[in-house]
Amino acid sequence: MQATQPTVEFTGSSDEQKLAKEVFDVARFQGRFFTANAPIYLKREQLIGFLAAQRKGAAAKPEAVAKLLDAAMAQNAAIFGREETDDGVVTFVTTQAGSPPAQEQADTLHTLAKRFMEPTPLPPAPDVEAEQSGALIATGWAQRLDIAEMAEEAEIDSVGEDRVVTTIATSAATEAAAPAVEDQAAAEPVVSAVEVAAVTPAPVQQVEAAPTVALSELSDEQLRELVVKQLDLDDRFVAFGEQYFAEDMVDRYSRGDLRRIREYIAEMNEPLSDEQLLQSLFNRRANDPTYEAGLFSINYRLSREKREFEFVGTKDSRLWSTVGLAPLGTTLRKASELGSDYRFLLDEEAVVQPDPAILHTLTFYEWAYGLLPLDGELRHFFPAAYLSEQKTATLRFEVPQLYATFLAELRYPTANRGGYLVGFDEFYHENVVPGAILTIERTADNDGVFVIRYTAQAEYEDRLLQIDERRSRYVFRPQMVAQDVDEAWLLTETRYPNLNNVKPLDEKERRRVDTVIGVAFERVAENTGTNAAPRYWSTPEELLPIVNIERPFTLRALQEALESPQHSQFESDPDTPGAFFYTPPAKEKASGGSKKRSARARVDEFEDEDEEF
Repeated sequence: MQATQPTVEFTGSSDEQKLAKEVFDVARFQGRFFTANAPIYLKREQLIGFLAAQRKGAAAKPEAVAKLLDAAMAQNAAIFGREETDDGVVTFVTTQAGSPPAQEQADTLHTLAKRFMEPTPLPPAPDVEAEQSGALIATGWAQRLDIAEMAEEAEIDSVGEDRVVTTIATSAATEAAAPAVEDQAAAEPVVSAVEVAAVTPAPVQQVEAAPTVALSELSDEQLRELVVKQLDLDDRFVAFGEQYFAEDMVDRYSRGDLRRIREYIAEMNEPLSDEQLLQSLFNRRANDPTYEAGLFSINYRLSREKREFEFVGTKDSRLWSTVGLAPLGTTLRKASELGSDYRFLLDEEAVVQPDPAILHTLTFYEWAYGLLPLDGELRHFFPAAYLSEQKTATLRFEVPQLYATFLAELRYPTANRGGYLVGFDEFYHENVVPGAILTIERTADNDGVFVIRYTAQAEYEDRLLQIDERRSRYVFRPQMVAQDVDEAWLLTETRYPNLNNVKPLDEKERRRVDTVIGVAFERVAENTGTNAAPRYWSTPEELLPIVNIERPFTLRALQEALESPQHSQFESDPDTPGAFFYTPPAKEKASGGSKKRSARARVDEFEDEDEEF
C-alpha cells in the first residue's frame, strides 16, 4: 500500500515556487525513510552546486542560483527553516510533512539524575506530644473516678515544671456533691463538679530530619563509604576486599573442587594466583564473559575456608596458600623471635614514600637472616594488608641484573611485634655483602611485584665477617665485593679485628638492649680506663653497625637507649657532644670449673688457627 504524501503549497514568484518545490523534492528523497516530523538537513552550498548542475546557460551560474535560492527560501519560511553556525555555514531544514521541525523539550522531570540531585524531602516528623496527650485523655475518660478515694488523699504539690498534678481536697468533694435525693441508694457525687487533675506529659524532643546533600557535593571517598555501608547491610551482596557481587552470581564450589585446589597448590609448593587456579583447574579463559565473576567467586569461596586456605596476596596480585607449604625465609630464627627483635619499629615515625624507588643499606643482621625491616621508610613503601584479618603477603622480587626472580614473605606488624620481609637468604649470600646499597622499585601495574637492583663496581676480595654455624662463632672469611657499599657498614677484619672468633650472645642476653650495646662497646670501642676498671668511649654512629650484628637497631633507637635513665652504665661525654661512656657492671666471680673452661677455650683457639691455615 503506497503512503500518500501531504500536499505542500509554495509561495513567491513562479521561478521561486518552482525552485522551492525542486528543493523540497530533494529533501523528501533524502529523507524518504524518515518519519513525518524528523528533521531533514540540506546545506546551502551543496544545494547551490546541485541546482547549478541541473541548469544551462546564465541560469547555471552559482551566483544566480544562490540569489534565487535565498529568495525562494525566504518566501517559503513556513516550509524551510534556516540555521547558521558561527563559522557562516548555512543549512536549510524541513520535514516530510512540509514544515520546519518543532523544538522538542527533553523531559527531565523523572530522570535518574534529577532524582539523585534533588532527592524527595523527608516527611515532617509526627507530633509525638499531641499523640501522647490524646492517648492520656482517652485513657482518663475511659476510667471511672472514685471521689471517695480521692477525697482521702493528701494534697500533692506540683512535680516539676512540665508535669503538674492538681489534687482534689475533701472540701471540694463535699461542695461538689449533689443535693439530697429522695432515693439515697441512687444518690452519687456529681463528677462534673469536681476539678479533675490535669496531667501534662513531658515534652518529647523532636528529631529533626538530616539535611539532604546533593551527590555532587560529596567526595569520592564519602560516596564510596555510603555505598559500602548500604551493601554491607544487604544480604543479597557478598564482598571480597573492595569488590562486591550479587550473591546469586557467585559460583558454588563442592568439597571435591576445594580438594583439587588444595592439592594443586601443595603440588606447586608455592602460593598461586586466582587466575592460575581458575585457568588451570576450571578451564576458564580471560575472554570468557563470566571470567571476572569467576575470579571473584574463587576468591570469595576460598576466603570462607579459613582452615584450609590463607590469602597471602595484594590488591593486584591475589595469591592463595594452603596448609603444609614450606615457610619462606630463614630457619635460623623463629618468626616470633624476629618479630620481637623488630618490636621497636612500632615506635618509628612512618615516612610516606611517594617515590617509586627507595635506597636501603644492608646491615649484617639483615644479611645473615635474609631480611628487610618495615622501618619508617619501608612501612608505607610496600602494600598494606588487603583483608582485615590478613597476617602475611607473598611478594615477587625481580633482579634484572641476574635475570632471576624469587618470592619473599611480608609479615605485617601486630600490637607487640614489628613487621619485616623474609626470604632474601639466597639472594643476599650469593650476590651481595653486608653494607651493600640496594635500590628497591615498585612496578606500575602490580603492587605485588618489585624490582631490586644494586650498582656494580670493580670486583675485589676482602675478609668480611660471617657466622660459623658449626662452631657458633663469628669469623672473617674471604668474600668478593662487586657492588657499591657503604664503608661504615662493611665489617672487614682490618677494621674490626676484635670480632674474630667472638661467640654470639645467647637468646637471654640478646633480649636485653643494654647488654647488646654494652657488648658492642667492649668489642670495638676505645678503652679510656684500665684493664681492671675498663671504661669505654664511642659514638652512636660507630656503634650502630656493631649492635646490628646481634639484633636490629636504628640510630634513633640506639640513642634513646644510651640516653635512657634506666641504663646507668651509659653516660654522655660532657666534652664531646654526641659521644658516650660505658662502664661495665661488676661481674660475679665464677666458682669452680675455671680450668675446664680455660682448656675448652684453648681448644677453640687451636681449631680456629687450624681452620685458617
